[in-house]
Amino acid sequence: MRLTRVLLLLLASLPIAFPAASNETLRQGLATLGEPARLGTLELASGPLLAEVYRARDYRLAWDPARIAAHRRLLEATRRDGFQRSDFHFREIMAWIERGDLATLSSGDRVEFELLLSDSLLRYLHHHRYGKVDPVALDAHWNHSSPPTFAALREDLGQALAAPNLEAHVRRTIRQPGFYSRLRDGLADYRAIAADGGWPTVPEGRTVRLGDQDEQVASIRARLAVTGDLRGPPAADPTLFDEGLKASVEDFQERHGLVRDGIVGPQTRGAMNVSVEDRINQIRVNLERMRWIYHHLPDDFVLVDIPGYRIDLVRSGRVVWTTRAIVGTAERQTPVFRDRLAYLEFNPTWTIPPTILAEDILPKMQEDPSYLQARGLRVIDQRGRNIPPETVDWHVPPRAFPYMLRQDPSDDNALGRVKFMFPNLFSVYLHDTPYRDLFDRSDRALSSGCVRVEDPMRLAELVLDEPARWNAESFQEIVASGQTRVVRLKEPLPVLLSYWTAEAGEPGQVRFRPDIYARDQQVLEALDGGRARPRIVVDESTGPG
Repeated sequence: MRLTRVLLLLLASLPIAFPAASNETLRQGLATLGEPARLGTLELASGPLLAEVYRARDYRLAWDPARIAAHRRLLEATRRDGFQRSDFHFREIMAWIERGDLATLSSGDRVEFELLLSDSLLRYLHHHRYGKVDPVALDAHWNHSSPPTFAALREDLGQALAAPNLEAHVRRTIRQPGFYSRLRDGLADYRAIAADGGWPTVPEGRTVRLGDQDEQVASIRARLAVTGDLRGPPAADPTLFDEGLKASVEDFQERHGLVRDGIVGPQTRGAMNVSVEDRINQIRVNLERMRWIYHHLPDDFVLVDIPGYRIDLVRSGRVVWTTRAIVGTAERQTPVFRDRLAYLEFNPTWTIPPTILAEDILPKMQEDPSYLQARGLRVIDQRGRNIPPETVDWHVPPRAFPYMLRQDPSDDNALGRVKFMFPNLFSVYLHDTPYRDLFDRSDRALSSGCVRVEDPMRLAELVLDEPARWNAESFQEIVASGQTRVVRLKEPLPVLLSYWTAEAGEPGQVRFRPDIYARDQQVLEALDGGRARPRIVVDESTGPG
C-alpha cells in the first residue's frame, strides 16, 4: 500500500501521460453501454448522462494521474460523512491503480477506467449533495425536495471533470450548513471513542441517586468520563453518588432526551449502555437525513423536530427562537413533510377528525352518554344544524355515522386559542392546547398527529412579524371576543416537519433522541445496502439528447 501511495505521488508530479485513446474509442465505448449501463458486473449510475457529458467534451478523456490522485483522496475521506467507500467503486479503482502500469493501458482499458472513475465521481457528487438513499422509497409522502434533474447532474459532473483542481472544486460545490458539519465532527469523535475501545457497561442494579453509595457508581463515573459528561475533580470516594455526579448525570440525560432528574434508573442506565457502534450508526443515519434537505433550505422557515419535541423559528438561516412541542404517538404519527404556513386562526372551532371520531369518541359515547356534554361537543349535520345527542344512534359503524362533532371556541377547546394552518393532505397543523402540564414530560409523543405548541402566542407574534399590529395585547383582545378570526401572513412561511434522532450543538456534544417511530433501522439498511443508483429526474426538458 505504501508503494502504491508513492507511485501515485510520482504520477501526479511527473509529466507522465496516459497513452492516447482516440475520441472514437471513447465514443464507441459509451455507445455500447445499455441502460442500466454496466461495466462488467458494475452497474453505472446513468449511461445516458455519461454519454451527454462526454459528448459536450468532444469525447476528450478527463482523467490524468493528478486528477486520479485527487479523487482517491476524496474517496478515502468519505467515511467522515458516514458513507462506505464501496459506494463509489473504491476497491475497483484501487485495483486499476495497483496494477502499477497505468501508462501502458490499452486503449480499451483506458476507456473502461475512464468511465469507472467518472461514474464514481458522479456518485460522489450526488450522494454528498442530495443523499444516497431515496427518501421517497422509504416514505411515499416525503416531499421536502425533488430529486436532482438530469441537467443538474450533467452540469455537476461536467464542471468537475473540467475543473483544474478537483478537490477545490468539490469543496466549493458541496457546501454544507453548520448543523451538518457539527454532526459530522461528532461522528469523528464517536469513531475515536470506538477506536479506543468504547465505554464500559453500567451493570444492572438498583436505582441510584444523590447520597447513595453503591459499587455501580464507579462504572457510571467511568462511562460518563468517556463521552465528556463527567464534571468536576476526581471523587474522593468513587462509589459515592455526590453532587458532581448528579450534575453530570443531568447533563447526560438532557443530551439523550431523558428526564433531567440526576437519577440513574432503568431508562438512564439503558441509554448509557447503548453501544458506541449503535451511536455511530445513529449519527450516520441522521447525516443522511440532513443531506436530503440541506442543499435547498430556505432562509426563513419553521422547523418541527419530531423526536426532539421541539419547534425552531429560523430567520436568515439562524435559529432565533425555540419552544417545546407535543407530537403524535407511535400509533398516530406526525408525518414528515414540507408545506407553507399561510394563516392563523384565533378562537378556532374543532371538528373531530374521522380517525379520532371512530377510535375515540364513538366508543366513549357508547359507554358514557354524558361524554359530549362534559367536553363541550356539539352534534351537527352536513348543513351545520345542531342535532340533539339523544336522537343519535351511537352504535352505527363509524363509516355510516352521518354527523360531525364540533367543539366551539373556549379555554377547553382541544386546539386552544390559536392554530397555525398550512393546508395539507394529512390534515396536520400546529396549535395551542389546554393541557399545559404535558410539556413538562420528557416523552411528548402524545397527540393524534398534530403538533401542539408550548408558547403559541409568541410563535404567532414572530411568524406574523408585525409587532406594532400583532402582539400580546392584540391577541388578548381577539381571544376575549370569543369570535373566530383568521389572520393571514404577509408572505407564506415554509414549515418543515423533520425526523432527526441525532444532532450536534457545541463541538463534541451530540444530542441523541429516542427513535420514537422506529425509523432509523430502515434508513441504516438502505444506507449500507450497496451502490444505490442516484435518483435522477429525466423529462423532455432535462433529459438526454
